Parts: sequence; C-alpha cells; structure tokens
Amino acid sequence: MEIQSVKNKVLLVENFASDFYGARLPLAKSLVSEGWDVYAMIPSGSEYVSMIQQQGIQVIQYDLDRKNKGFFQLYHLLKTYRRIIKEHDFKIVHSFRFQPNLINALSGIGKKHRKVLHITGLGIAFSNPSIKYRVLKFISQIVFLIMLYLADIVIVQNPNDIDDIWASNPFKRKIRLIYGSGIDVHKYSSSSFERKNIRRDLGIHEEQKLFICVTRLIWEKGIKELVDAFTLVNAGNKNFILYIVGWSDYDNPRHVTDQFINSVTKESGINFLGKRTDIPQLLAASDIFIFPSYYREGIPRSLLEALAMGLPIITTDMPGCKMTVANEVNGLIIQPRSVEEIINAINKILRLNILEMGKRSRELAIEEFQDRIIFQKISDTYK
Repeated sequence: MEIQSVKNKVLLVENFASDFYGARLPLAKSLVSEGWDVYAMIPSGSEYVSMIQQQGIQVIQYDLDRKNKGFFQLYHLLKTYRRIIKEHDFKIVHSFRFQPNLINALSGIGKKHRKVLHITGLGIAFSNPSIKYRVLKFISQIVFLIMLYLADIVIVQNPNDIDDIWASNPFKRKIRLIYGSGIDVHKYSSSSFERKNIRRDLGIHEEQKLFICVTRLIWEKGIKELVDAFTLVNAGNKNFILYIVGWSDYDNPRHVTDQFINSVTKESGINFLGKRTDIPQLLAASDIFIFPSYYREGIPRSLLEALAMGLPIITTDMPGCKMTVANEVNGLIIQPRSVEEIINAINKILRLNILEMGKRSRELAIEEFQDRIIFQKISDTYK
C-alpha cells in the first residue's frame, strides 16, 4: 500500500494561493478521488492555506516575493523546489504559470520525477507592443524553448499558444492540448439562483441591461477601452449598467491604477466592485458578459464561468477568448483595442435573441469545458 502511495504522489504548484483555491482545488480533489496522493505548493502567509487544508489537500508553503524577478530569488526558489521534491519523493510535479513552470523544469535536472508544465497563457510579453515588452517577449521565447526541452509533458489551453513559441515542432510529442482549467457546471448554473431577487437587492430594474466583466485589473484586459465605450454609450442613458469585478494586481507594472478607478463616476453606469466572493450570484443577475481582453490568455476562467451560467458573451478575436464564442450563435467576437468595436457590439447584441444565445453558451460549457472532462484528460496525461 505504501509503494502505491509513493507511485501516485503528485505536487501541484501555484504562485497565487487564491488561484489555487479558485482554479486548482477542484482538480486536486478530483485527483484525490481517483487515488492520487495530492499536495499543494503555494506561497506562505495566505488565508487560503487553511481553507485548502480544510478540503483535505496537504499544503506545502514556500516564500515568494512576486515583485522580485532577480537571479537570487530564482536561485532560492530552485533550491526550495529541489529540497521539497526530494523530501517527499513526488512522482509528478505539475506547475502552473510562467515562473513555476521554469523552476519546475530546472529543478528536475538529474531527478526522476515527471515534470508537467501547464501554460495558462503566454502573458503580457506577447500582448504589449512596446519596445520593453518586445525585449521581454524575445527572452520569454528562449525560456519557453528551455522549458519545452526539459519538460516531460507540456499542457497548453489553446492551439495558438504553442504555434507562437519558436521552434516548438520538435517537441510536439510532449504537448497536450486541454481546453482550459474546467468549470463546475453544477455550481455555475443559473437555475440555482433567484435572478429577480438578486437584481432587486442590487437595485437593478428589470428593464435595465446589466453587463459584467470579471477579471484581474490590468490594462491589457481592455479595461480603459471598456470604460471609454460605456461612457459614450451611457451618455444620457440609464438603461445600461456595467459591473467590473476584480482586483488590481499591484505587483504587476501594468495594473489599473486607483486614480483611474476613482475617476469613474457611478453616473456613468460603470461600477468597479473590487474582489468579490459572490461571482455566481452576480453572473446570475447579469444579462451579458463582456471581456475585451488583448492579453495572451489560455482560456480565461471568467469566460468559462459566464458560459456555464448561460450568458451571451462579447469578447475579442484573441487566442483563448475566441474559443468560447461562435459568432452570433452564443455571442459576438470583436477586434481588440477598439472602443468603436465595443460600442457596436453592445448595440448589436441587444438586437439579437440573448436568451437563446445564453442557452447555447450553457451547452458549450457542458459539451467542451466542464471540469469532469478536463480533469479526466489531465489524469490520463499523468497515466
């Protein structure tokens, strides 16, 4: 029995404890139910540690300064990973995001454990055309090649991501395409909520159309374009309301500033709600999900949640985003970085049958993206 346990030991690594709790915990619990011995490795000092432990997942904490991108932190993390992996004799180390993936790849040199790298999007270096980020993109391309060479398995969430990495063809045998992180279509179901009561409590009248965007607040998510578009659409019109839900990532140099958020008045119909724990309820109260990102996403979790809740979607013709929408079937696909495109989409979608579009969104979530399907593919990859 002990031998089997060692064989099935898996370490899941995240550099956001909140994201592990929100996005990786369901995977961890699914793996446990299949007999895997699962550990979470997350940054220390978070209130999510005890919350994850309460769900029956063993937690290993490590020190991480997200603002520090220097060599000494990289060296410190590399030693930490190698020590933890050796102490616990993990069979598989499955990491998420750029930095954990790099350190996972490097820490496995000369070790027997299997290295699974999960690319959840190519990030800001592939989104911003400035000289600074072009240099970072060049460096990132080299690092991605190193990771591909050292990894045993690389999971990508959309086909564009691997196509955009230099010279990836020799490593295609290592690559698995798995759509997104999975969504619980039972938890995210509009039938579980009383829409009228939620809207009443929020002070939204039935004739008003509530648009919602749920995202981490960085500029490349299209936040300024979204605000500018709604400010123009809502001039003299009280029938449109926009909720922008999410936190400003102060550790990211491209975070949306408090000054900008505070400059937006409620008279415009735009409401920044900050970080919330009642996302399903807010989605249930909404009419349309809008996500004008030009960030290099994998497949955004917020879009999967909106699909499962049966909302029509407006999003951009960007890798990951566009995979969640069949144009004019369950939403609209627009060009990124365009205030005019957002305005046109807002006006157009209200002339379409948004209830029927919402039904098609729900069907897509069940058929393609529900967690049961995604988790089984990941488990099969391990095996």
